[in-house]
Amino acid sequence: MPLGSIILELTLIVLLPTVIGVSLRTKFSAFFARHDSAYAGIGSILYLLILLAVVGPNATTIIGYGWYAFVIAGAALCLNLIGYLVGMSSRLLTSDRKEVITYLFTVSKKEFSIAAAFVAVSGLPSEIAIPAAFFAVIQMITSPIAAKILARH
Repeated sequence: MPLGSIILELTLIVLLPTVIGVSLRTKFSAFFARHDSAYAGIGSILYLLILLAVVGPNATTIIGYGWYAFVIAGAALCLNLIGYLVGMSSRLLTSDRKEVITYLFTVSKKEFSIAAAFVAVSGLPSEIAIPAAFFAVIQMITSPIAAKILARH
């Protein structure tokens, strides 16, 4: 797959929707503010649907991994925890708690849906997105735990 088409696909999948979303949110802020409480739930449902779209057709492959699936999950957990550690290292740059929390979650999160969408539109075998799906599940487990720990302090 040529680099130009990869850049075009990523632009269409990531950049264009982001620019449109930010533009609409800026132009119609009052309208979107009225529905703020619904966005997290809608976003979570869409995220789970994307995850199921990758995991569902590959369930047999994932089960066939056997113990290797635990190795993938362990690697995903390590990557996630390293992200949290890197995010926490922002304490060396700032003492502002809100900034540290922002760094923590920004650095620790990897966007699974971009990988899944890229695999879908590129025509690559869907199994390629399986490690990203493992990471998404790990991230969905660890993020609320991290948020609860941060809320206590």
